[in-house]
Amino acid sequence: IEVLEKLLDKFIDERTKLEKEEMNGKHAYDMLMQDLRAQIDQATQDRGEKAETKAKKLQAKADAQGDLTDTTTTKEADEK
Repeated sequence: IEVLEKLLDKFIDERTKLEKEEMNGKHAYDMLMQDLRAQIDQATQDRGEKAETKAKKLQAKADAQGDLTDTTTTKEADEK
């Protein structure tokens, strides 16, 4: 009977150890997933901001080109 009790205690200890390891592993996985999701969200936001900035710069360039064309045309007309 003592042998069985010792064996039971050993199994309980081993099970407890494995459960702790599993919980630690799950916690590490959850933390990693949270970090990766945060990185993805930040990268998506950065990409959107860069696209918006690029669009504004292209619009400003187009406006400047149009102004240059108008100014050049007006200058040439005034010189005639």
